Amino acid sequence: MSMIAKQKRKFPALILFLLGFLAGNLIPNLIWKMKWQQKTWASIYFLSTFAGKDISGKEYLLEILKYRGCYYLLNLICGFSVFGAPLAVLTLLLSGLYTGMIMSASILEFGFAGGVIGMGLLLPQYLFYIPVWLYSMEQEWKMSVEIWRNRGIFSQKAGAYAGRMCIAAIGYLLGILVECFINPWIISRILNYIKIF
Repeated sequence: MSMIAKQKRKFPALILFLLGFLAGNLIPNLIWKMKWQQKTWASIYFLSTFAGKDISGKEYLLEILKYRGCYYLLNLICGFSVFGAPLAVLTLLLSGLYTGMIMSASILEFGFAGGVIGMGLLLPQYLFYIPVWLYSMEQEWKMSVEIWRNRGIFSQKAGAYAGRMCIAAIGYLLGILVECFINPWIISRILNYIKIF
């Protein structure tokens, strides 16, 4: 009986991410059928991403750290409050939505070549990001639910939670480094081969 109750309380991290991913695939398809034009946000996104930005390695790394690191830090801190549980759910849904929209919009905008570019935009850094999101958001949700039940700001498990989130942050940092130094090289090779722009 206790094992069944424990299974019911398990955080559905992967399901939330996949629901967001599914929505991210469906939304551009619905918009495409209604009013998709050549000057949509997808083409603007691709053009601004690839059309000769003059940011080098260090500046690009700082931008990625600011963008991704601040959000991860916010999640880590909110895990120590009742806001952590809803933020963990929202983070997984939005992460899946963003990933799905990149793939779907790139395919709709540029066809098969766009699918290759979409994969190039996401890989290999998302091989780090997705497991870290699934693991760290589950940790945040568990910690926040404990605080919610005890109606206190801090729990006895705060040290263990902080340690697990710091270990997950190492995987996240590896993803950031891959996104900064390896992903642009992959994208430039894909674009040179496909020659869309």
